[in-house]
Amino acid sequence: MIEIVRILVILIAPIIVLLLVYLYSGKIAPKPRKSKDRDAPYACGEDFPPARPGITINFFWYIVIFLVFDVIDFILALSYGINHLYPIMYLSIVILALIIALTYRSS
Repeated sequence: MIEIVRILVILIAPIIVLLLVYLYSGKIAPKPRKSKDRDAPYACGEDFPPARPGITINFFWYIVIFLVFDVIDFILALSYGINHLYPIMYLSIVILALIIALTYRSS
């Protein structure tokens, strides 16, 4: 029981110290003055609305497929030594979801 308390203190004490330092530094940090000119966009003297670059859908699908396969690798690595039915069920669900998503993407 003493070991559990010691481990909890070791894990929680740094978080509390960091939180206190973060809150204290926010209070003592200099505050920037509000200025209309400071927040205005500037490019060679021209005023233009700040545009946020959009993400393309193709790039989004590459990210989704990469994350799915990354999670598959993680699940398969953790499922070593257990019943083989669970990873097979998970893989079949993921493959079915990818087929549906790629079919939806091309239409």
